[in-house]
Amino acid sequence: MDKKKEKIEKYIEEVVGEITRIVPLIKFCSIRWQKEKTNSGGGEFSIDYEPTLFDATFYIYTDIFKQVPELTRKQKTYVKRGLCHEVGHIYLWELEGTKRDIEKIATQIGVIILELLDDRKI
Repeated sequence: MDKKKEKIEKYIEEVVGEITRIVPLIKFCSIRWQKEKTNSGGGEFSIDYEPTLFDATFYIYTDIFKQVPELTRKQKTYVKRGLCHEVGHIYLWELEGTKRDIEKIATQIGVIILELLDDRKI
């Protein structure tokens, strides 16, 4: 693989890792590199989120390498904004208030109890 693409991929992985650490709604995360140029809306990024599992999958499309041919400061900002925009969708989905709220709340309470059990090494 070309060194520039490898550097861009590593940067995206670093940003996604940091997002996962600072966004409490994401407990598990993966990155999927897509062979398609863009997502259905024409963007380089998309996200899939499972609220009851706190699991996010970031999809990165090949046009990212056209938009970000090198990692200049401006292009790093472009990558961060795109990925953070996708995380914004998670908050919209969580705040939306749908019939699945009871299941979401039950899962969130369960996660708190699970963390307490883990802290007690049970």
